[in-house]
Amino acid sequence: MSIATVIQNVADEAGYTVETNVVASTEVTTKQLLAIANRINRDIFEAYPWPKCYASGSITLVTGQASYQLPASFSYYHYDTFWNQNTRWRVLGPMTPQEYAEFLGFGLNTTVYQRFQIRGITNSELLISPTPGTQYNNNTIIFEYIADRSVRPVTWTTATAFAANSYCFRNGNYYQTTAGGITGATPPTHTSGSVSDGGVTWAYYNGAYNQFLANTDVSIFQEKLLEQGVLERFAEIHGLDSIRPRFEQQLNEEFSRDRNGKVLYAGGHMRDPMFARNGVAVFGTWI
Repeated sequence: MSIATVIQNVADEAGYTVETNVVASTEVTTKQLLAIANRINRDIFEAYPWPKCYASGSITLVTGQASYQLPASFSYYHYDTFWNQNTRWRVLGPMTPQEYAEFLGFGLNTTVYQRFQIRGITNSELLISPTPGTQYNNNTIIFEYIADRSVRPVTWTTATAFAANSYCFRNGNYYQTTAGGITGATPPTHTSGSVSDGGVTWAYYNGAYNQFLANTDVSIFQEKLLEQGVLERFAEIHGLDSIRPRFEQQLNEEFSRDRNGKVLYAGGHMRDPMFARNGVAVFGTWI
């Protein structure tokens, strides 16, 4: 469901009128609903470590180089996922500022284990300590992280018009065009550089995508969850008391369905049986 449809549905339920071109609209209600949708979608993203945002990253160590650029879509990392693929040793961390200061100031003896720290405001550096020596040159550090991509652009299709500076989605990849045009017959599959599909040249895009930039953009989360969050916030602002607050419950239920985990059965001979379906415990029959 596109963001334009989400906003139209919320407006219809709340009894308001909005414009169809929500992204470019200057009408007050339409602009407000779009702003709310962006914030609620961000709130959902930040509420839990959603498996659909999992991503893998890697860096190649260079002799004498301590800091490395993190992936452009990097949001935050998963703990205990940093490993040196070559040595098969864990990279410990994250280091606290106090631990790093001890390394620099006190001169602690280094061990076989490297350590890391996330630092930097504009460049999100990954700091490896101690600074890699020649024995670690070309070693690969792997790690898992959450990609900052809570919004997905429209899926690429042939014979479709795209404006300049717009995006598309294809097989898990994001692409951007600077010139626009009518798409050709060859879908983009590259993971670096720029390639033409026969009508539009697409540059592989590896950065964050967390705002609705086009009317056809969609949330990666369940549409009804986003709608409910937008509706409740809009109702709160405008004093619409008839809207039932269900967003928090739906948010928790959605994550329980989305995340894998063990099910613990607490029922006994003196209790009704409990079943787990899609991560949600229910009573009685499966039907």
